[in-house]
This record gives sequence, C-alpha cells and structure tokens, in this order.
Amino acid sequence: MRALRSGLPLLTAALLLSGIAFAQTGSSPEFYANGNGGVQTADKEFMSKAAQEGMARFQLAYAALQNAKSEEVKAFARQVLADYYKSQGALINIATQQFIALPTEPNAEQKATLESLLQLHGEDFDKAYMQLMLHGQRTDLTQLKREAKSGNNQAVIDWANQNLTAAQSQYKAAEKVATAVGVGTGESKDKSKAKAETTETKDKDKPKPKSNSPTVQTY
Repeated sequence: MRALRSGLPLLTAALLLSGIAFAQTGSSPEFYANGNGGVQTADKEFMSKAAQEGMARFQLAYAALQNAKSEEVKAFARQVLADYYKSQGALINIATQQFIALPTEPNAEQKATLESLLQLHGEDFDKAYMQLMLHGQRTDLTQLKREAKSGNNQAVIDWANQNLTAAQSQYKAAEKVATAVGVGTGESKDKSKAKAETTETKDKDKPKPKSNSPTVQTY
C-alpha cells in the first residue's frame, strides 16, 4: 500500500509535466480576458476544478486496479483512465494556449478521500469506489452542462461539450457497475420509491373488508 501511495503522485506529475512546463517560463504570464474569446475568471475556475477532479479520478481509478475485487469495477477503472488521458490532454492544451497554470494535484478534500479509500479492499472497496464515482459523475455532468451553456471561451465550451457526451456514457456505465456490486443508484432509488407510492395508492383504493363481528350498541 505504501508503494501505491508513493506511486500516485509520481504518475500524476508525469502526466502533467509536459503540459505545465510553459508555466515555469518568465514570458508566459497568466491571462484573464473580459471577452473576445479570452478566458474569464469563471472559465478559469471551471478549468481548474476540472483538472483537479480529473487527477483525483485518475488516482482513484489507479487504486481500483490494485484494491478492487470485482472485474467489472476494474474494467470501469481502466475506462476511466483511458478517458482521462484524452480529456486532460485537451484541457492542458487549451490552458497552454491561454497562458493559464492549472493545478498540479488534487485538493485537500480529494486527497483525504483517496487516503480513506486506500484503507479498503475487496467488496468494501468496490462499493465505496462506485458510490464515489456516481456522485462525482453527477457533479461533473452539472458543471459541464453549465460551462457548455454559459462559458465565454469557445475552446473551453467545445471541450465541455465533448466531455459532456463522454461523461454521460461514463455515468450510465457507472450505474450498471454500481448495481452489479450492490450499490443503489439514483435511478433505482427513484424506481423503488415510485413502486412504493403506487402500492400505497392501490392499498388506499381497495375497499375495506366488512367486519363479521357483531355490532355492540351502547346507551
């Protein structure tokens, strides 16, 4: 497990090294534009969050390959890694062109989540990991839709739209795998709730059976 912890930062650093080299030169100041195709503060914040969430998801997926029991979970993690390479590379290219320095590691909360997950193995890990993936994918979908609709920089908007399609597919895959390892998804919970409400309504509509016991009249 120590090797896993020490290896994660090195992997993340290696992936980002080529993309952030520009930030170390003195001729590339950060650039915040107020329009005309530049990157506004809101766009930059979106890019920074996307970069951190991407790195966190990468590290979680790498942990899944080591600690998961389910082959379906491992296959899902491998797809997460493949998607990460594509999306993060494109995001780094946009940041380079706009002179924006992206974060180089997950935030403190994401690191703490990883540390907690690394304590789990087997079925416990499978369930905890898929719960995290479902929650993370729902958050990603919300952020991507917002940026695609309200973003300022066209390159960032295009990136959001492209990754929105991938995120929707990944969320459907996460729901399927989560169900397979015994994690209730939002959709399954909604179906259960609807079924319970339907049963309750039917019970109310049923005529009450007549009582065979004699009626006692009081005076």
